[in-house]
Amino acid sequence: MTSPHGIPVDLLDRLVIVRTETYGPAEMIQIPTSSFNFSYISYIRAQVEELEIDEESLAYLGEIGQQASLRHAVRLLSPASVVAKMNGRDKICKTDLEEVNTLYLDAKSSAQLLQKG
Repeated sequence: MTSPHGIPVDLLDRLVIVRTETYGPAEMIQIPTSSFNFSYISYIRAQVEELEIDEESLAYLGEIGQQASLRHAVRLLSPASVVAKMNGRDKICKTDLEEVNTLYLDAKSSAQLLQKG
């Protein structure tokens, strides 16, 4: 019997398991604003679009991330920036995020909607 990558199967299984924990609201707020924790794509998006966001919006974004996912929360930044600019502001506020959040569904909400339908 051959082992994948020349490593015994039981050792490979132990190496592949990675424990993860759900982010809390504080981490949800910190991750989109910290250049060290920023995912590469989101970091580039924020730099290119020069996004500005206030503290209340960050807290709301943390709530969205807690309910849906961090990926969904970070993806709302770009459309919220467009809404803010349409309203004549350079900084994203909570109302921009609330409006955009009603327009886009996260994966969990989309799946629930399909199961009902």
